[in-house]
Amino acid sequence: MIARQTLKTIFTLLVGLCSAGVAGIASAQGTPSSKATFAYSELISLPSCSSTSGGCGSISDDSGWKSILKQKIKLANQKDLFMGASLQCGIVTDTTVKSLNGSEDSAEARGTIRVRIKITTPTGGVVYAEPNSGRNATGAADADGVVFCDRIQTLRARFSGLNCTANLTTGAVTCSTPEELQLILKTLNANAFNFVAPDLASGVHTVEVQARSSAATGATGLNGSLASANAFIGAGSVAVESVRMIKGNDGTTLAID
Repeated sequence: MIARQTLKTIFTLLVGLCSAGVAGIASAQGTPSSKATFAYSELISLPSCSSTSGGCGSISDDSGWKSILKQKIKLANQKDLFMGASLQCGIVTDTTVKSLNGSEDSAEARGTIRVRIKITTPTGGVVYAEPNSGRNATGAADADGVVFCDRIQTLRARFSGLNCTANLTTGAVTCSTPEELQLILKTLNANAFNFVAPDLASGVHTVEVQARSSAATGATGLNGSLASANAFIGAGSVAVESVRMIKGNDGTTLAID
């Protein structure tokens, strides 16, 4: 009698454990995690931003803010979000300087990629994760997102010229063809940055990584100096985690001497 009761108990236990395991698998496969979420793309749809300038003057181009990665996460009340965004970032700059009769000519090309994270709350409100500003390649404060890559290429030249002839009477030398100096740089970087959004309300939040590419060129002189720039994005990913920080901690740090 005791043996039968023991076997019955063991069988009941096994059935219960099996049911719990199946339920756990179904939950993991069918219900989005409220603790963390992840999104990636092997090729970001944000188009390259290019600019070309010829002769004097400058031309600039800007893609504006575009959402490139998007994911949702469900939060409990008074939770904080930690987000890590990673992107391949590429810049191509091309400067050609032509100088004639000792004149100084220059060409400048610049490409920049900026990133920010937009969060849409359950009520439809919009907040942006911090930090939302930083510094650019000039060292100046840039309040328009975090700069992931920024390059300024400047090329200057002062040449006499080619195909020169000398006046036998005055001794003056005149050149009909300008000399040329060209510099091309191409880079592709993989960049990552961590963001935080504290004290969010409960519910489903939509997290969007937004990127902005810009390019600008300029040239001085009258001999046909040229410049072009191109900024683009390759692959990218974003990891979002729900955490609870110490009360009153918003992630900011005082300046360090």
